[in-house]
Amino acid sequence: MIKKYTDKDYADKAVEANREGKRLYIWVHEEEREIQVPDYDEDGNIIGYHTEIIKEEVAELLIAEPNYYICYAANYTDGTINPDFDTDRINALRNQLNDENTKSAKMAVEKGYVEFKDAQFETNAQTVGDLTATMLLMQATGMETYSWLSKDDKVVELTLEDFGTLGGLIAGFKAHIWNEEYLSYKEQIAEAQTYEELKEIVIEY
Repeated sequence: MIKKYTDKDYADKAVEANREGKRLYIWVHEEEREIQVPDYDEDGNIIGYHTEIIKEEVAELLIAEPNYYICYAANYTDGTINPDFDTDRINALRNQLNDENTKSAKMAVEKGYVEFKDAQFETNAQTVGDLTATMLLMQATGMETYSWLSKDDKVVELTLEDFGTLGGLIAGFKAHIWNEEYLSYKEQIAEAQTYEELKEIVIEY
């Protein structure tokens, strides 16, 4: 087999493939080559030449997506394209985007806030739990107001009614994230038919 690359070529291409998130393949195939074959007379003297075509097994370097080619050994391929390549990468990217959508929605809630009385109130689970616990404490003790330190470091006096209003604002914020933005992205991901369409989906909350 004739290698159409050097060890340095291989090393450079391997680095390039890693940088692009792809795979380096060695493509083994046959190539035709013309050679000059001498013609001899009856006494064994060369009297001319004629052209013949021979086939040689050669190896070249290819960079492609992982699993694009079927390999028969290590990263050696005869150039046969994996028939399931497109389906596999579409399913993988679809799953990846769905996971990203779920994580991003949770993060949006975790880092989100609503505005009330010119102050910012977090929407994360810890704050919601603290608000609920404080409201129950006020109900149990008859406390009329409670001084709350907001996300933007403002001390806000809250009544029981205010706690109820805040709960509604936070519930509305979460409903917008999950029922509108999350479901919208989920629908986009489900409706995309090609890898390119999926790649165009940018999830931002």
